[in-house]
Amino acid sequence: MKINTTRTLSAQEIELLTRLEFEGKEIYSRREIVSFCRDKRKAAYLIKKLLEKNRLKMIIKNIYFLIPMKAPQGQWKGNEYLISKALARDANYYIGYSAVFNSYGFIDQVAQMIYVVNDKYSINKSIFGVTYKLKKVLPNRLYGLEKRKIKNEDVSFPKKERAMIDVFEFYDTNRAYNILMSQMKKLNITLFIEYVCRYPVQSIRRRIGYFLEQLNVSQTLLKKIKVGQKGFSPLYDTRSNRGSVNKKWRLIVNE
Repeated sequence: MKINTTRTLSAQEIELLTRLEFEGKEIYSRREIVSFCRDKRKAAYLIKKLLEKNRLKMIIKNIYFLIPMKAPQGQWKGNEYLISKALARDANYYIGYSAVFNSYGFIDQVAQMIYVVNDKYSINKSIFGVTYKLKKVLPNRLYGLEKRKIKNEDVSFPKKERAMIDVFEFYDTNRAYNILMSQMKKLNITLFIEYVCRYPVQSIRRRIGYFLEQLNVSQTLLKKIKVGQKGFSPLYDTRSNRGSVNKKWRLIVNE
């Protein structure tokens, strides 16, 4: 993003910017800025002026990205993961889907959109030319997570085994199976099955269980996956629902 920094900064604005840069963060809340200014009205005025002069960029209401003074008349791009965390605000969340699949080597493609899986918000937003999609889910999907340090801040990501389940949510079944097959030697299968057992979508549990059996995973582990007693799910959700019935996994094998 091209930053227009031709407007002169006042002494007070420089003082605040210097303090923000000293703190060492990219993103600040209005409350934090007020605490630095020690005066709500002064803080509101300085925020307004720094927004006008493109030294602050509002991410969402009362949350601002700092354009540092070391970037005059140049390009500046915020850290996508820190911006994602800021967009999640007070929600439980994780950075998910394609960006994470790429980081684990599940796929080669670079993500065109950053997904923020969370339990409160559902919005799309473009910041510094990057599109962010907040996907709201029930809290029972927010498990199997880990914290990674990004510029001294903790950001939530799914562990590899948890991300593999999301592969079956994000892609069609055939592609998901191919990714699973390619990653089997890199997964902790016991942990993966533990996460599969907790996943609240029955059709996903059934499909993963079926494919793990095709890949010769121990029956001792596979029997932990509960598939329910009612109904059948199609193995491939983009094909005809006609096919042979697999009673063990309660699937219609519509190959």
